[in-house]
Amino acid sequence: RDPTCQKALLRMSSKEGKAEYKEKVMEAKIGIVDIVCKLCPSISMPLEHFITVCPRLQPRYYTISSSSTVHPKSIHATVSVLNEKRDDGSTFKGVCSNYLSDIVKDGKVRVFVKDSTFRLPTDVSKPIVMIGPGTGIAPMRALLQERAHQKNVQKLNVGSNVLYFGCKKRDLDFIYSDELNEFEKQGTLTKMYLAFSREQSEKVYVQHLIAKNGGETWDLINNQGAYVYVCGGVKMGQDVSEALRQIVAKHKNCSTSDAKKYVDAMSSSGRFVQELWA
Repeated sequence: RDPTCQKALLRMSSKEGKAEYKEKVMEAKIGIVDIVCKLCPSISMPLEHFITVCPRLQPRYYTISSSSTVHPKSIHATVSVLNEKRDDGSTFKGVCSNYLSDIVKDGKVRVFVKDSTFRLPTDVSKPIVMIGPGTGIAPMRALLQERAHQKNVQKLNVGSNVLYFGCKKRDLDFIYSDELNEFEKQGTLTKMYLAFSREQSEKVYVQHLIAKNGGETWDLINNQGAYVYVCGGVKMGQDVSEALRQIVAKHKNCSTSDAKKYVDAMSSSGRFVQELWA
C-alpha cells in the first residue's frame, strides 16, 4: 500500500537493484518475515496469495562425514550451527542447522542421500591428499575411517594419507582434533598440515601450506599418482586449484596453460575432486 515500499521492492527485484538487494537483504540477513513485518509492513494480500509467492524451502546438502563400512547403520554429518547477531541486535538463525541442532534424542528428520563424487582409489596403495578446512573436514574424516579400516582390519597395503586442515584458532574450532591425532598416532594419517589463520599477524590458509609444500605435492601427484580431494568454500577451492597449477608449472617447467591442462586431466580422470559451496 505504501508507494515508497512498493518502489523499493520493485527496485531491488530489478536487474539494476542487484547490489542494493545484496546489501539490504542478503548481507543484512533479512528474511521474508522481516520484509513483511518490518521493512514493508504495508504489504497486504490474501493468505493464499502470500503462500504462492513464498519460495519453497530448498534442501541443504551436507557431505557425509563417516565411512559406511565402519558405520553401516548410521550417517554422521558435520554441521556448523548458524547463530549470528544482526546489526539491529536481533538474532539470525540458520534454518536447517538449528533444526538439526534442536532435534531431541531418537527424533526423526527427513533426509535423502546423493551419490558422492569422492571415490577412493581402486588401487589402495595410491596416496591421497585431503584439503578440508572448517566443516570441509567432513568427507576427509570418512576417507580416513575407510583407509584405517583397509589398513588395520583388511590388512591391505594402504598408501600415504596427507591432510591439510584449517580454522581460525586451535582452541576454538579445531574440530575432530582428538580423532585426527589418533589417526596420526596409529599411522593412518601420514602427515597433517594445520593452518590456524588467526594465531599470527599474517593470515595463513591451507592454500598457502600447499604452495609451501610444492615439492612434496608434486612428488605425490606426479611420481606417486596421488588423488587430491578438496571440500569447502568456492573461494578456497579456486585458490587451491591455482596453487596446484603453479606447483605444476614450476616443477614440470611448463607454461600456465599446460599446467592447467595437467590439473584438468587429473580432474577428468577422477584424481582431483572438489565439493565446494558458496
